[in-house]
Amino acid sequence: MKDLTEHFVAGGLVFDGKLLKVYSDTVRLPDGTQGFREYIRHPGAVAIVPLFDDRTVLLERQFRYPNRRVFVEIPAGKLDTGEHILACARRELQEETGYSAR
Repeated sequence: MKDLTEHFVAGGLVFDGKLLKVYSDTVRLPDGTQGFREYIRHPGAVAIVPLFDDRTVLLERQFRYPNRRVFVEIPAGKLDTGEHILACARRELQEETGYSAR
């Protein structure tokens, strides 16, 4: 099997925001040439697909600033530091929709 691993050469953090960290790295590609990778580190998030007993799905309306419009979507949200994924899902469902799940 061909090794597809890319190896770090140089680079690092170029933006350190409250939520996101942006990196720009030079990497050595499997064929020996160099390439560039820009990527974002995020603390993690959850998305919930809440189903009612009749099998309908609960959706919500959210204004998304970068797109300057309202979207219909499933409830979701960012993990807080040290928060368990299931606890985050329960919290986000309650905060965003007023519902709780079993």
